Amino acid sequence: MTTRKKAAIIGFGGMGQRHYTAYTKIGVDVVAISDMYPEKVSQIIPSFDKKHIYGTYEDLLKGEKGNIDILSVVTNGPTHAEVTIAGSEAGIPNILCEKPMATNLHDAKNVIETCDKNRTRLAVNHIRRWSSNYSRIKQMIGEGVIGDIRHLYFSCGSTGIGNFAIHFFDTARLLTESDPEWIMGFLDRTGTPNPRGKAFIDPGGYGIIKFKNGCRFFIDTSEDTGVQYSFQIVGTTGRIIIDELNDTWQIRGRTAESRKLSLTRYGSEMPVIPFISDAPFDIVSLTSKAMAELLSGRPVSSTGTDGLKSLELVVGLHISDHQENRKITLPLPEELYSKDIPIA
Repeated sequence: MTTRKKAAIIGFGGMGQRHYTAYTKIGVDVVAISDMYPEKVSQIIPSFDKKHIYGTYEDLLKGEKGNIDILSVVTNGPTHAEVTIAGSEAGIPNILCEKPMATNLHDAKNVIETCDKNRTRLAVNHIRRWSSNYSRIKQMIGEGVIGDIRHLYFSCGSTGIGNFAIHFFDTARLLTESDPEWIMGFLDRTGTPNPRGKAFIDPGGYGIIKFKNGCRFFIDTSEDTGVQYSFQIVGTTGRIIIDELNDTWQIRGRTAESRKLSLTRYGSEMPVIPFISDAPFDIVSLTSKAMAELLSGRPVSSTGTDGLKSLELVVGLHISDHQENRKITLPLPEELYSKDIPIA
C-alpha cells in the first residue's frame, strides 16, 4: 500500500486556498497550514485540526518537522524568499513557491543556492509551463506552423508587472527558447489601489524586450484600461492569438503556396489552422500538475533559475523607468542584484 504524501501550506489567502484544492485533486493530504490570521483557516475549513493551524511559518516548520513531503509558499511576494529558504533549511524535500520568488535578484539567488545545498526540489509556479495547450502550441511552433517567431504581444487592463505580467515574461522565454538581450520600459504612475490592500504596490506599465534570437516582446498592462488579457505570437508566416479567459486559441498561417511569396505580400491567404483546447485555463488544475511533478521526482518544468530570469525582467523594467526609460542590457550585473522592487 502506497503511503499518501503530506503537504503544508504557508499563506491561506485566495491562492493558498487554491493550493489546498489542488492537493486534494491529486490525493495529497494537507496536514498543516500557516496564516497570520489562523482563525480564518478554521472558518474556511471548520473540520481542519486546529492543532495543525499556525500563526507563523516558523511555528509550522518547527511543529511539523519531519512530517512534510511538500511545502507550498503562498504568502505575499515580499516574503516568498525568506519562507522558501526557511523551508529548505528545515529539511522539506519539495517546495512549490508562488511567483515572484523574491522582490530582488540577490534573494532569488540565495533561494536557488540554499535549495541546491540542501537538495530541495524547488519549483516556481509559472503555471503555463504545465499547460498541455501551451505544450502543443510550442510543439507546433517548432514544426513551423507560423514560421519563425518574430514578435510577441501581451496586453491586460490594469495589472501589476510583477504580479501578473511576470507570467508572460516566463512564457515568452519558454516559447522563443531564447534569453533577453535588453529591456526598456515605463511604469504607470496612476496609483490605482492594489486589490490586496493599501500596503501593497505593484504598478502596471509598458515596454519592449529584445531577445538574443531577434524576437521582440511588447507588453502593456497600463492602468487606463480594464480589458481582459490577451497574448499574441507572430511569426514570419502566421499568427497565434490566445484568449485564455474565453478558451480561444486561434492559429492562422500562410498556405504552402503563399509561403513561397515575398513577406511584403502581407495580404496573402492565411487560413485557420485547427486547434482544439484540451481544457479551459484553470489555475487549480495546472498547480496540481506542478505539485504532482515535484513529488514524482521528474525534472522540474519551472525551476528556480526560470523564476530568477522572469524576475530579472521585472527588475529591469523598473530600472529602465528610473533611468529615464533607457535600454537596460541583460543579464543585469550583480551590483544591481540588491535592487528591491515593489511587488504585491
